[in-house]
This record gives sequence, C-alpha cells and structure tokens, in this order.
Amino acid sequence: MQKSTMNKSEKFWNKLSKNYDKKAKDKTYEQILARTPKYLKADAVLLDFACATGLYAIAFSKKVEKIEAFDTSSKMIAIAKNNAKGYDNISFSQTTLFDAKYEEGSFDTILAFNILLYFKDNKEVLNRMNKLLKPNGRIITSTACLKEKRSFIAVFSGCIIYFLKKIGILPYLKFLSIVELKESITRAGFEIVEADILIDKPATEYFIVAQKI
Repeated sequence: MQKSTMNKSEKFWNKLSKNYDKKAKDKTYEQILARTPKYLKADAVLLDFACATGLYAIAFSKKVEKIEAFDTSSKMIAIAKNNAKGYDNISFSQTTLFDAKYEEGSFDTILAFNILLYFKDNKEVLNRMNKLLKPNGRIITSTACLKEKRSFIAVFSGCIIYFLKKIGILPYLKFLSIVELKESITRAGFEIVEADILIDKPATEYFIVAQKI
C-alpha cells in the first residue's frame, strides 16, 4: 500500500516538474529567500527536505558549507541536478526523509518548505527531523494552513482541492490550522523561534523557524 501511494505521489510531482520553477517563484518564495539567510551559518550542513527542482538549495548554497537535498520525484531531481551544475556543495538524491544514509545528529538545519501538509500524521516526520538535527539544530518551514479562514475564492478552491484529492488526482493534503501546525512542531521537541504569516490569500502560508530542545 505504501509503495502504491509513493508511486502515485511521484507521478503527480513528475507531471508538475516541467513548469515548476516558473510557478514556484511567487511571493512566498521571495519572502522565504529574504527571511531564511539570517539563520544560516558558513560552516552549516543543511538538509533540504522535498527540494523539488532545487530552487532553495541553489539560492542558499553560498551561505553554508554543504547541502544534502532530496525529493521523491525523479523528474524534479533530474531538473535540480541540471540547474545546480557548478554548485559543488549540493548533493541531490531521489529518496525519502527516512533513508538510512541520513544519520542522526548530522545536520545543523533542515529546510522543509511546502511539505508538512502532505502527511496524514506528521508526527513521525517531525520526530525524524528532530533526530537528524545536531543539538540546537533548527527546522525552517513554510506550510499552507488550509484550515484557516479564507476568502470566498479560496474556500471554493479548497472545495475543488478536496474533490480532486478524493478522486485521486491530487496527493494527500492535510487541512491544518496555524495552531495545529505549531502544536505538532512543539510536541516533536522543538521550540519556535520565529513564526509569521507570509501571505494570507488565497490560503494562509505560515513560516516557522523552530529549534531542537
């Protein structure tokens, strides 16, 4: 069952890979680029969780020592590798967060942009990130909180998303509130350092920096 779900998810993201860069460079992307660098250090080792075409890994590569980036989509990773030619400190892999090659306590920071809402229960995912981090390591994440109050257009879009998810066109999406997102992160052994709304339309995009405790 898990393998089937994985294949469906990869197929979905593979289809989006061709035009992903153009669509991903939105207001949320710009704010993440502006807010993240102050938490990065020159000697840091980063893990880019669900890196897609490598936009963030490439953008932050000169600010850190090394980046391990991964995604489940083969076509996303192929594009990322092509985009990152000449960036010698980035390594891309088609794999998952639970790959044994990622050793516990080996990362200073984990980037997790637009990924936490794709898990029915993100407890296991957040616990894994906590274990992979060094003492006082941080996660930096941005998540669409689809349960927050939204405009009529956003609510209508949410209904369409729900329908497409039900009939299997979209991968699983969890409708989270900001409170639920923050609670899930703190329960996994993190202290929130910074939290803010990046955009509130059509859906609330919430930015969190949290430190391992």
